[in-house]
Amino acid sequence: MRNEENFSQPVKAEFGTEYFSWTVDEYPQYDRGLFWYVFTVGTGIALLVYSVVTANFLFALIIVMFSLVMYMTHTRAAGRIRFAITDGGVVIGETLYPYKDIKRYWFVYEPPEVKNIYFELKSALSPRITVDLGDKNPNEIREVLGRFVYEDFNEDEEPISDFLARFFKL
Repeated sequence: MRNEENFSQPVKAEFGTEYFSWTVDEYPQYDRGLFWYVFTVGTGIALLVYSVVTANFLFALIIVMFSLVMYMTHTRAAGRIRFAITDGGVVIGETLYPYKDIKRYWFVYEPPEVKNIYFELKSALSPRITVDLGDKNPNEIREVLGRFVYEDFNEDEEPISDFLARFFKL
């Protein structure tokens, strides 16, 4: 059982008035069966052999690094972090993302597989932020966020990178 006692306290007053808050996993965790492991290890070995045979050692290094990252994320349980919507911005863990830095947001709500809110930041170097809604009502969250930041109603599908990660259980 995850320890959630640290999350019972409200967000610091410096972030503003809190409207919603909940805890989310740091990254998605998937149930992977024996077939997934056999197929993934087999594919990794085949790609590694191919890269050595073709003398493409950079590709071999990328395969080894990817395998290490997959192993490390698999052996470590995802931590729980606090997500909050305040009048000062969006708080993830201990980091505040002020509304002035958020370009837009959108929901992809297709239960039970996908229940996410996405934030695109104005900085081109910042990654897209994905937050699992859990059991929260997206309409209630929309009502509050709409006061502070633009909602993109044209975005209604999961980004292809998130779909592929979910499909291949990465």
